[in-house]
Amino acid sequence: MSLEKEDLRLKMLPDMMERLRLIADVRGNDYAHQAIVLLEKAIMGDYHEVSLMLERANKNRKKRESLGILGRVGVNPDSHILEIKKA
Repeated sequence: MSLEKEDLRLKMLPDMMERLRLIADVRGNDYAHQAIVLLEKAIMGDYHEVSLMLERANKNRKKRESLGILGRVGVNPDSHILEIKKA
């Protein structure tokens, strides 16, 4: 039984598509499956990096608060970039 997956469509530059097909051929996969594997790896890597950044920001916030320095760490919903605002 396979997991239910959401549909995603994308357009790639021709040279990237050629590289994807080469990777898929070497690995013995069709190119759509190989694209999923590569995209999921990239997402997990970036997610891990972002989660570590947010964890460090939270630890730094707690450290600042323990020292009496007030501030708020949040994510700007428009840009999804970590922002630190002074209280």
